[in-house]
Amino acid sequence: MHKKLFWLSRAGAACLLVGALAGFASVLIEPTISDKAADQAAAISAHAGAVHAGIAVNAVGAVLLVGGLIWLAGVASKSAMALAVSGGVVAVLGLLAVMLDNGIQLAGSVVAEGLGTNQATTLLQPLDSGGVATAGVISVLNDIGMILLGVALLKTSVPKWAGAVVIVGAVVQAAGFGSGKHYVAAVGFALLFFGFAATVRAIFASGSEQAASPANAAALTAPGESSPA
Repeated sequence: MHKKLFWLSRAGAACLLVGALAGFASVLIEPTISDKAADQAAAISAHAGAVHAGIAVNAVGAVLLVGGLIWLAGVASKSAMALAVSGGVVAVLGLLAVMLDNGIQLAGSVVAEGLGTNQATTLLQPLDSGGVATAGVISVLNDIGMILLGVALLKTSVPKWAGAVVIVGAVVQAAGFGSGKHYVAAVGFALLFFGFAATVRAIFASGSEQAASPANAAALTAPGESSPA
């Protein structure tokens, strides 16, 4: 049982880190992350392959982050139950909306491929004003959930700056998607990755996910020793 929990914990941490990296890669691959039909149509007409690849990578990242954030919420709940559980639930609900959004966008981009920009815009407009718009609004829950998880991490024994970086990363990522600026979103994902990486390192510093519990804080911040970076 102990060995099984050991590997499940490692898998959860891996999902968290790889999911953040996949999100970072996806926004750099996609020519645009704008929610405007005209921008999407222009991107599909010029770089359909990159659009498809970016959406696919983003979808994979969302699936991995679901597992990773559930693991993180479970660890943080030992010190901040309400914040960790609410943050995990809200974040996962937001990621489910991201997956739905990815599915709709991928289907629309495949159908619009080969069409002229004007025709593609006409085709995509109903999607952007319907399912994509709704999923986009709900997907903001992912950022809210990660902010709550970041606050929960501030109450654990992991480095305080790691929780702060997770919070800032979630805000910057949301700003990037909201403004349609993929480089801003990429910075947000990069911050999330570094915040998650520092958190994972601290959690496993004592060889156990219990390291995030106050009862094990001495293992990470013993007198005369610096906290794990």
